Amino acid sequence: LIWVVFAPSIVTALGLIFAVLTERVAWSTAFKVAIFMPMAISFVGASVIWKLIYDARPADQDQIGILNALYMFFGGTEPQQWLQIPFWNSFFLMAVLVWIQAGFAMVILSAALRGIPEETIEAAILDGANPFQIFFKIKVPQIAGTIVVVWTTITITVLKVFDIVLAMTNGQWDTQVLANLMYS
Repeated sequence: LIWVVFAPSIVTALGLIFAVLTERVAWSTAFKVAIFMPMAISFVGASVIWKLIYDARPADQDQIGILNALYMFFGGTEPQQWLQIPFWNSFFLMAVLVWIQAGFAMVILSAALRGIPEETIEAAILDGANPFQIFFKIKVPQIAGTIVVVWTTITITVLKVFDIVLAMTNGQWDTQVLANLMYS
């Protein structure tokens, strides 16, 4: 249930944020490619990468996991076993899915944003709307259908998620998801 509620919402929100921000940057194509690139990696490959990010070595050794290296650099006393922390470990696993799927959401939502007629935005500016009003009262309602499609697609992906959990925790430490239960 945590996966179904949080993962699609986070991915859709990040995709929308990335779509809006990359449109305002001079090198928007390069940024879009960089954000979309994780889609080319399989879930198992991404899981291996993120397992290395979350890796923990004993406190007397150098940390090769980026997260623990940063944690120790900023004053942590003991490296953390991130994937064994109850409740939060599911969010650490969701980060892998978010990393992979945010690019997909960004591309679809970016195309929807480009499909908004300029006339409506110009009319809102002439009527004195500020950028937040333009975004939330003009743009978001016009792409609401696309937002629902992206959210639904990510929800379906979440319901099928199996690889990430199996490769990173094998369902241990309360990270079991429906597909892993069916497999077991």
